[in-house]
Parts: sequence; C-alpha cells; structure tokens
Amino acid sequence: MLENPGLHPDEMNETLRAAYGIDASALTFIPSYDPHAASYRVTTPENSFFLKVRFGPVHETTLRVPRTLHDAGVPNILAPIPTRASALWTPMKDRSLVLQPFTRGHNAMVAGMSATQWRTFGATLRAVHDSGLEQRFAGTLSVEGFSLAAGDPVRRFLELTAHEAFASPAAARFAAYWQAQAGRIGTMLERAEELGAQLRGRSFDRVLCHADIHAANIVVTDDGGIVLVDWDGPMIAPRERDLLFVIGSRIARSVEPREEAWFFEGYGAVEVDTEAIIYYRHERILEDIGVDAESVFGDPSLSEATRQTQADLVMSFFAPGGILETVEQVTLP
Repeated sequence: MLENPGLHPDEMNETLRAAYGIDASALTFIPSYDPHAASYRVTTPENSFFLKVRFGPVHETTLRVPRTLHDAGVPNILAPIPTRASALWTPMKDRSLVLQPFTRGHNAMVAGMSATQWRTFGATLRAVHDSGLEQRFAGTLSVEGFSLAAGDPVRRFLELTAHEAFASPAAARFAAYWQAQAGRIGTMLERAEELGAQLRGRSFDRVLCHADIHAANIVVTDDGGIVLVDWDGPMIAPRERDLLFVIGSRIARSVEPREEAWFFEGYGAVEVDTEAIIYYRHERILEDIGVDAESVFGDPSLSEATRQTQADLVMSFFAPGGILETVEQVTLP
C-alpha cells in the first residue's frame, strides 16, 4: 500500500510477541505498490525485521516457495521467518502477518546494479529455474496456460468507464482517458489472445518462476550483494515468464543491452521464444492497467494525489515514447 492504513501498533506488537517472541520498539510504515498489503520495518533493541501485513488470507504456497528455495541452498532468496510453532505466517484478526529478515539496501530500480550484480542475478534466477521444484509444487501453484486472465478486468473497466460517472476528478479524467484509448486497448487484447492461442499449441519446458522479478523486487544490499524478494505470485511456467523482465524490459526501469549481456553471462545459454516474450509483455501491460484501474476507480481510501499518480502511470504507457511503442520489438541475446 502506498498510504498508511492506520493499523494499531499495539495490536501488531502483541501478535509479534505471541507468534515470534519479538518485542518491537518501533514499527515504521514503508510505502509499497502492493494494494493488498501494508509493509513495516520492525525495530527491536537487537535487530530489525521486515513485516508484511496482508489484508485477507495468505496463500501459504507463496511463502513455502522462497522458504524451500532458501533451505535447498539457492542463494540470494529472501524467505519468511518461521513462527515459534514453525508456521510461515500468523493471523491477526482478518489479516495475516509475514515476518522476514530486514535487508539493508535499496531496490535495483533505485540503486541500479553493477556488472557483478547482474551476473549474480542471472546465476540466481537460473538456479531457481533449474531447481526442479516445479515437481514438488505441482498441483499447488498455477501453471501457465496462456489464457490471458488479465484481459477480463480490462474489459470490465472498458465497460465501466463508458457508462459510469465518477465523483473523483482524477477518476473522471482517467475514465475519459480509458475511453480515448479504447481502440488501442482493444487491439492489445486481440493481439495477446492471438499470441496466447498460438503458444498453447507449442511445447515448453515449464519451470518454477518468480513471475514478477523486475528491478523493484531485487534488493541491492549495502554489502554489495543482491536478494530476490516479493515471492507473492510464483508459478510454473516457461522461463520466458521471468526473462520478460530482462530481455528489452522497460518494466520498473529500462534494461540496457550491456546489462542483458551481463545477466546472460550469469544465467547461461538458453533458447528464447520471441513470441512468448511479446505475449508476456502484452499481458503485463494489461495486468498493470487493470490493477491501477481497480485502485483509481474502486478504492475509496485513496487520496486524490495518489489516485492521480496511478492514473498518470497508466497514461505514460500510451504516450509517445511509452512502453507500447516497443512491445513487439525483441532482440534476443
């Protein structure tokens, strides 16, 4: 969440004490782009931790994946800390608390990465893909079917913006923009569905994927290492599902050709399906505009400034020089 939801610190501290034996001297809200969770730095006299308070149930497999990778010896994975009862989360009324080590550093969108760190990223992601854990998590993680689930919310908002009036000035402007871009959005939906139909007929090796490993989900630590974080939606998919965030990526930050080269020095040789990358680019854009529309049109708690910030991000996709201009352009390593 970008804005502090105002959770009571005493309630959080009591839960942390009971589940983890931790007495927090301070709880500091950390803004994030996860609309379904609030993040905090938990400070004790001896240590610091990262706390995510999820509104609603936890999908435990999304916690077990990084914990299992960590325990299997895959390096540079941020995993949840078990409770006293060996659980990976603890309830707090209708919310769920997940505690992790606090990593001192900055995400790679802010800090950037050196050649060595890019190679480490490549080697780490290859270790995830080669872990064989897709077999262990079969039946508990979603499996890529190229069904374009992101398309349904976008269609819903196209319909909504055509008929709904909004009291929020930012939402009203955003609705008008949606309608102005309805043709381009419709074309994008058709192209993604066409690609999905083609890809469903192809044979892929499906591996364990992080599925959201852009620069904002890589922490560059103060001691020069990197950590892969936010394992909220792992899935079993072609490796292109993760390589999307490297090959010509403009998600979170643009990846330069030399950075791609450093990454693949660490990752190693691999055959990449160009049309899978293009499909995943379309899917990601549709997913992002759908998520931001859900906030702008449907979250009454947002300030007008935050509502406008999220609307501006979506509008930048369609602007001259925006991400849509290069969505079909793929140069393979």
